[in-house]
Amino acid sequence: MILPNNVIGHHIKSLQATTSTLLRGGRGNMGTPEPIMPEKMLVLYEHEACPYSRRVREVMTHLNLDYESRPSPHKGHVYRDELKARAGKAQVPFLIDDNTEDQILDSQAIIDHLFANYSKNGVTPERYQAPNGDKATVINKAASVVSMMRGVKAVHPDKNQARGRPDEPLHLYGFEASPFCRLVREKLSELEVGFISHSVAREQIEDIGAFGMRLGLGKYKPIKGGKREHVMQEVMHGKLQFPYLIDPNTDTQMFESKDILDYLEKTYG
Repeated sequence: MILPNNVIGHHIKSLQATTSTLLRGGRGNMGTPEPIMPEKMLVLYEHEACPYSRRVREVMTHLNLDYESRPSPHKGHVYRDELKARAGKAQVPFLIDDNTEDQILDSQAIIDHLFANYSKNGVTPERYQAPNGDKATVINKAASVVSMMRGVKAVHPDKNQARGRPDEPLHLYGFEASPFCRLVREKLSELEVGFISHSVAREQIEDIGAFGMRLGLGKYKPIKGGKREHVMQEVMHGKLQFPYLIDPNTDTQMFESKDILDYLEKTYG
């Protein structure tokens, strides 16, 4: 059953998205405050419910990297046909890195590439390795089950294709493990709307919290010189809340996942 985006439906979807976060054991939460950002934007063909794409997005958060997401869900055409032409098959995730002139199809190979080029020591940590080959674990597949009604396929591919891509990509600020960011990514995947994913990973214990409350006491202060400080001061003008969507096509900036979902459906649905 596809849940409506009313108050009750949104609460249920939020609980489902939270289940995915819990099943992943905290991956996609924390990251470096000083990422090694590539000069040219990384491009990732993916879709939200794919467990292999999730592995890559978790590493993007860990390394705090921004990238262009080109949602390629089942039944879709806006990016999926292009994916098939570039990669030789409609398989995700598929990474294009113009900084190194690499095009990589296998999720573990993508992860190794990201650590080799955009981490301080150039080595893939053991927890991000797949020693038995590029296989999704049972837990990772279970985390995908709760998203299977959303983000796994295009909801109306003919209309999506007729609309095509926005003139400019949308910008989404958040991090992989946030259940509210997940709901927005699912909607973007269903609608096949490309966007720049700005990873804003939690950088310290004071960043951990939920429902507006953090573990740290007193006034919140991001790590000085870190990415969160930059986003808070330069992008959100003193506020720090996720998800945060910027749509340059309509000059729209907004917080709150439910409001963003309503906006996306109205504008691109």
